[in-house]
Amino acid sequence: MLHDLAAPAIAGGDGEFVASARIDNLLSCWAAVTALAGGDHRSDAMPMICLYDHEEVGSVSATGAGSTLASDVIGRIAATAGLDAQDATRLRASSRAVSADGAHATHPNYPERHDPAHTIAIDGGVVVKHNANQRYATEATGTAWLRSVADGAGVPLQDFVMRNDMPCGSTIGPISAAALGITTVDIGVSQLAMHSVREMCGSRDAERLVTLLDAVLAG
Repeated sequence: MLHDLAAPAIAGGDGEFVASARIDNLLSCWAAVTALAGGDHRSDAMPMICLYDHEEVGSVSATGAGSTLASDVIGRIAATAGLDAQDATRLRASSRAVSADGAHATHPNYPERHDPAHTIAIDGGVVVKHNANQRYATEATGTAWLRSVADGAGVPLQDFVMRNDMPCGSTIGPISAAALGITTVDIGVSQLAMHSVREMCGSRDAERLVTLLDAVLAG
């Protein structure tokens, strides 16, 4: 296997870009861990993050999003808290989840490949991803909840919608939402050159993702 050994770099005249390998999806993992470790969370809630294996190859493994890992952990937490099966079901129904993964910015060289009514800018805000065929798990109630959280945290949002005449990628959001029964919203930081050896995103959006996830985990 060949690997890019160049260190990540801040680029742009005002330091507005981050150039690095594997921004998708180490950026989201870093933001989630940072938010969980440094946030001021409610004492009556149980903030939780899942960093799954094998997301790019289908998620069907013992430690992927298609496994029972998250469900088992939630079940153990519920049992430790003395909850019965009905209580545990109510716990999931009252929970909210965010699926954080890289998002495609509108490419300046190929704007025709994007929905003209939903252009996505680098450093334009955290992206909320929508798809009527549930390639993303985002739906109306989850969107309303996330917008309320983002407004309270002062984080701007953008909306990504794939053109109807082109195939749409997906995330682990629909996989975990279906397995857990938890309202889920798909979000991410916009970037260019996704899955290339060197990817690029905005430095301010990276900070915004931490702020947003911190507010989500704070309850």
